[in-house]
Amino acid sequence: MKIKVTLAEVESYVRKASQATGLGWGFAEEAGKAARWLAAFDLPGPEIALAHLQQLDGKDYKKYFPANIDARWRANGDYLCPIVSGAALADRAGQLLTGMEFNLGEIAYPLLLVATIGQAARCHKTSFTVSWGEIRVNCYENGIRIEGNRDDLLLARANSANCRHNSTDNMPQQLPSTLAYSVEPGIWSAIDKLAFKTYAPATAESRAGAGAGLTDND
Repeated sequence: MKIKVTLAEVESYVRKASQATGLGWGFAEEAGKAARWLAAFDLPGPEIALAHLQQLDGKDYKKYFPANIDARWRANGDYLCPIVSGAALADRAGQLLTGMEFNLGEIAYPLLLVATIGQAARCHKTSFTVSWGEIRVNCYENGIRIEGNRDDLLLARANSANCRHNSTDNMPQQLPSTLAYSVEPGIWSAIDKLAFKTYAPATAESRAGAGAGLTDND
């Protein structure tokens, strides 16, 4: 039986789990926001965020940063991290608005890339499109439209991806929700286990300072 977690919990726990696997604070925040954004559309943000983090846990994240962004983006190592690549694309939203397209090489879990681009679309009150394989996701200010082969939606690895400004007049098929997200207990337990690594261990000093003390001013 699935458990329900709030969108705020999704963001908070995935952010902490990302920090625990080595992502810097800024990128960890992006990971948490991406998981929350996807969960709001009932897409498996926490699940694919966990899968991506588990793959990279203990590895040098810089190997998965974009090394060349002049033409076709490629990674320093095996493949692009969608969290880092998404943040880099969001920083170039102004160029997207002028009609520039960005082509990315091999990338993990491109749906995580969509989440960051979707937030940029909302921020700029416009529409961006991310495509890979035989799937295309149009991100609008207030929703999304998914077109193509949905079997490619949850690909763990795509050979390439494309991001561009969307000039069509299509309307969103789906609007975001503020309702709690349903997740498998095992998935949430794994995220919680990673997030727990960010907590400072208790010490004699911290235990001695816990509680209200001898004075109650309430």
